[in-house]
Amino acid sequence: MALKTSCPCCGKPFSAPEDYAGKKVNCPKCDHRFVLKTREQVLQEAADLEAEKLQQLEDRRRIELIEREERKHRDRRASMPYYEKFQTGTRPVRNYDPRSGPGFLNLRYLADLLLIGAYAVLMLALAGIGLTVYLKFAGVISSIVILSIVLIGWILVGGVLFLLLKYLAELALLMASLGDQQNDVVRLLLDLRDNTDVDSSEQG
Repeated sequence: MALKTSCPCCGKPFSAPEDYAGKKVNCPKCDHRFVLKTREQVLQEAADLEAEKLQQLEDRRRIELIEREERKHRDRRASMPYYEKFQTGTRPVRNYDPRSGPGFLNLRYLADLLLIGAYAVLMLALAGIGLTVYLKFAGVISSIVILSIVLIGWILVGGVLFLLLKYLAELALLMASLGDQQNDVVRLLLDLRDNTDVDSSEQG
């Protein structure tokens, strides 16, 4: 029975008797001399090549899945109100060892406390403004200058503290979200590396 092979130099396919398996043969086109592989070697190489193609397809599918999920996530965040944009963590998009919920919980707890503090300061400032206006109408504050200074003080102090605390909260949530994304990428790369190592060890 003849073995089908091809020249590793010029690529010309040809057949050779099976008795020549493991021995050197000459290419009928370029006369390149090489060792004819056995039928088992040819079948094993074909199986390895098919497995490599399947692994490449799986890796490409994972990467496309990540990119698709990240696009969906960005689209959802773009349609959110401004104050909600930093309040959702990234979703796990990997097939292997998925993260159970968002990470960096300390940052998220800190962000929640900062947001609570920001709105508490805002409510306190509004209450102070309301109290100042009430005292004016009640006759406790008679000077327009004093009234203006107190109102401006409430507005400036309350507004600055509110914006500062809100900015810090959004920054903490953004850092937690970026950390989740970085962890996803690192774990995906580790998955790909592990699969590559397994394939290399199997081929070796």
